[in-house]
Amino acid sequence: MTGLRPRPTRPFPRLAPVSGYTANGRAAERVTTCYSVFDAFFPRLGFFDLTEGIYTGPETSYEQAQVNQQEYLLDQVRCGRGTRLLDVGCGYGTLLDRARHRGARGTGLTLSAEQSVRCKRDGLDARVLNYRAIGPEWDGAFDAVVANGSIEHFVQPSDAAAGRDDDVYRTMFRIVHRVLDPGSPCRFATTVIHFARPPAPIDMIRHPIRSRPGSDAYHFALLARAFGGWYPVPGQLERCASGLFDLVEEVDGTDDYRRTSEEWLARARRQFRTAVGVRTWLAALPILLRHPAQAATMFWCLLVSESWCWQFRDFAPTRLLRQTWARRN
Repeated sequence: MTGLRPRPTRPFPRLAPVSGYTANGRAAERVTTCYSVFDAFFPRLGFFDLTEGIYTGPETSYEQAQVNQQEYLLDQVRCGRGTRLLDVGCGYGTLLDRARHRGARGTGLTLSAEQSVRCKRDGLDARVLNYRAIGPEWDGAFDAVVANGSIEHFVQPSDAAAGRDDDVYRTMFRIVHRVLDPGSPCRFATTVIHFARPPAPIDMIRHPIRSRPGSDAYHFALLARAFGGWYPVPGQLERCASGLFDLVEEVDGTDDYRRTSEEWLARARRQFRTAVGVRTWLAALPILLRHPAQAATMFWCLLVSESWCWQFRDFAPTRLLRQTWARRN
């Protein structure tokens, strides 16, 4: 990237880690446990990306689709040599690694200690840190921010029931606004699942057994118990960003998420019937025994009810929107 002023070389300050994205301790624990379970399975099954790819045609492979998505996000925030990038919810660091190959300086935030260790082993800067804990030490420290699939966890059904969802999203945009250097291009790229058919918050709070199997309420309650989170509705993020960011691009990636999720399901089912699958289950026993109820709900949601895939299939109750935001000065 050209035209940027020289960057200071001082290290980013240490910030105190916290346990989750929301103030609700139970919800925070659910989100953290969700990724601990994923960490026990996904890498061993060959999955190192936790969000959708971008499929450019029927012959696009899963691997190429993931590369396409990473390149798209980096292009959207104008990431190049010297760019200081913050990846909120960095997962296993695939986006950070691709940014590094562009000559950027990336910092990732995650709630998963396992993901942070894997990133650091690959020479990437990943902190176990809640984005809400970012203090003034990082004001103006970045040229670009990406939140790829993490925003779905920022609001919980209990927040929506209490009318706090807008406040959470506004806080997110305020934090991103102040960590972006106004002297740089100041782009924020997000990929977020949105409700197309919003449920009542109470439907996601109560146990799924109280809802009719196969209904929206049943699937959404399973998703909330398995993964922890609540989705915005189309237009909500734009409203909450008002005065801080302008929405400069929006792309519907729902079918991309459907294809990605179906690929996860098919590959996992094949792998679980092999020796690799057996070894994976054995290696995952410690986390499964520590969190049996949530782990069982996650696998029911993924492999039996297929609630995760359901949300992107025909007459989908959700939409995946890729959005790019430009910071207002």
